[in-house]
Amino acid sequence: MFATLLAPRLHAQPPVPGADVALDAAREQRGAALEISVLTFANGAVLWERFGHNALVVSNRETGERLAYNWGVFDFDQPNFLARFLTGDTRYWLAVYSADEMFRAYVADDRSARLQVLDLTNVQKAALAEFVAWQALEENRYYRYDYYLDNCSTRVRDAIDRALGGALATQLANVPESFTTWREQTARVTDGDWPPFAGIHVALGRNADKPLSRWNESFMPGLLANHLATIRVTDETGAERALVTRDSVIFTAARAPLPDQPPFRGFAAMVIGAIAGGLIFALGTLMARGSRAALFTLRGVATIWYLLGGLLGTALLLAGTVTKHAPYMGSNGSMFQVHPLLLLLAVLAPFAVGTGKAARTFSRLALVVAALALLGFLLQVTVLAQDSGLVTSVTLPIHIALAGVLARGFGAGAPRPAAPAAVAAAA
Repeated sequence: MFATLLAPRLHAQPPVPGADVALDAAREQRGAALEISVLTFANGAVLWERFGHNALVVSNRETGERLAYNWGVFDFDQPNFLARFLTGDTRYWLAVYSADEMFRAYVADDRSARLQVLDLTNVQKAALAEFVAWQALEENRYYRYDYYLDNCSTRVRDAIDRALGGALATQLANVPESFTTWREQTARVTDGDWPPFAGIHVALGRNADKPLSRWNESFMPGLLANHLATIRVTDETGAERALVTRDSVIFTAARAPLPDQPPFRGFAAMVIGAIAGGLIFALGTLMARGSRAALFTLRGVATIWYLLGGLLGTALLLAGTVTKHAPYMGSNGSMFQVHPLLLLLAVLAPFAVGTGKAARTFSRLALVVAALALLGFLLQVTVLAQDSGLVTSVTLPIHIALAGVLARGFGAGAPRPAAPAAVAAAA
């Protein structure tokens, strides 16, 4: 009977529970043999494994089959992977594995595992099994990966919520008193890996600092597991029960777990900015005393700083306007610190010698850049509400130091012309 009802819809999305009475009658019978659970793995060793992972497991007691539906599959060798990654169009897909084999593979990588069995009705279990099987079809399995809104964990969350008729979304809609943000969650995961840790602070804009509801926090597999453990559902009789009927850690890794809170690196950033700014002032002092070494070193530092800042600012401008990263990288106050104008300074630096036009233009632009950086800092602490203090703590002292030193002119350290003979004789 079930096969007959499902056949006309073979390639159509299965109806939600309650939409088709006849189909739900068949689901009642089929669902009695099913068990639905969420398998969650903790952080791994490499960067993309540190966010954790999860899968939805459908077990059939009659056949002994246990299938893990894993939405976190991608391939570095797929065509145009780098271009897709940079433009926010990364392609992921759903793959179906033996749950036992998947468990053994992740345990072999020393990743803790947690299994949560869900207390769903027979109809809900069968409907959920149908839905994920439909999503696993070749024409449905691929999707555009989104770091925060559409990933392996949100796909598990959404599939469960669909079977529950939206009960999950309703109960997870609140923002906790001790809320977190996308920036904080990402910083928590990347702490200790300095290039991506610094990169996310520069790249993420104002939207990444909004308080997250528990629903949005569930982009992290571990947090989804924690939130599922709090959910209460109501059965046909009106009785309330916990959604998770069995919750157990089935493997504990030797690897240290992720910290619960994002790290505070503000002091380190301020020290780095202060040291960098101080060294630039020191070079300026030596340059003013006639040191050619300081002159060429400072010119090189300015060229490299403005070149890197200009390239990074251009990348941020493109990411926040023409790529699919715009929801997180757009409206970014960090662009007061790094922006395309710096490329012009990088071009002028090698020619800014003496007191010529290029030198005057260069020093004036450096003052404009420092003023923009200071304005960005003031806006950040007043109206922008962007948590980019780490970025400003490093960049602002460098911009101010360069502007102050360059105002003297790059020619200050150039050799002085010899005095005229008559003047020298009089002396």
